[in-house]
Amino acid sequence: IPSILHLFLRFITCLLEQDAVVKIEVLHKPFVCFQKSKYGDILLVHFEGFLESNGTMFHSRDKQPGWDKGLKNMCPGGRRELIIPPALAYGKEGKGIAHRTLIFDIEIMEIRNGPRSHESFQEMDLNDDWRLSKPDVGSLVRAQ
Repeated sequence: IPSILHLFLRFITCLLEQDAVVKIEVLHKPFVCFQKSKYGDILLVHFEGFLESNGTMFHSRDKQPGWDKGLKNMCPGGRRELIIPPALAYGKEGKGIAHRTLIFDIEIMEIRNGPRSHESFQEMDLNDDWRLSKPDVGSLVRAQ
């Protein structure tokens, strides 16, 4: 029976993680933007992190999965406040901040293109044949 309970709890945890939502407030949006952040980019950021429960500032060098959701389509110089639930933050693993909702004030200083990923290949492969044909590559070059 303990193993059934354990499996049930893992199932519930997975459901909660899927439904976890990052709340985003735009604090500053640059007037001119030549490059928006996308999944896989390398972002140089300045941030401060706080516990939602009491406003205590904490220090961390780790990024949370919630950042991937909250920092999409930002420009250099843009600033957002992210409220990240525990399922998308440190979960059970965070030293001193496990199971806590976190608030981040994040400013993007620079965006660097990250390595190409499987998703990037799928975007380029227009006819889904797992090959990059001349039309596929031509379309990519025109889009750039």
